[in-house]
Amino acid sequence: MASATIKATIGSSTASLLVIYPHANEISNTELKAELLVIKDWFIAFNTDKPDVKGKVPSSSKSYPASVMLTTSDLHVSNTSPNERVHITGRLSTAAAWALDPKENNCCVHIYAKNNKLSDGYESWLLKNKDKSKLGSTSIVEKVEAALEGYRGTLGEGDLA
Repeated sequence: MASATIKATIGSSTASLLVIYPHANEISNTELKAELLVIKDWFIAFNTDKPDVKGKVPSSSKSYPASVMLTTSDLHVSNTSPNERVHITGRLSTAAAWALDPKENNCCVHIYAKNNKLSDGYESWLLKNKDKSKLGSTSIVEKVEAALEGYRGTLGEGDLA
């Protein structure tokens, strides 16, 4: 379990995205950095309201602008949509939704890498759904806490440089 921060310039401001991996058992800093680089480019697209592959805009969701992402799985083929290409799955929260008790996510996104390889960088994204979920179960709360305790730092700095 791990977590890290991405900082990006969006417009004339610096925005931060806290990325939390509550289900990752082992992830090296090299693997984490590769994934965070793809997520960073998606984060800029999302928080500048760029449409997804089907033309849906981020501002149509209650997770805009995104401040926190629970990354439920790294680059993978989905069990629920096996014909969809490999992607990173993220559940998104605004700062306000993350500050609630219990914390809330208000949409799910799939992030695609070029050529289905993290090393090739970001390509596009899909707003999978706008379902609200609360992080109320003891199990997920404990996993999120453990991932936050495994904080690796900020992309571009220290071990993630």
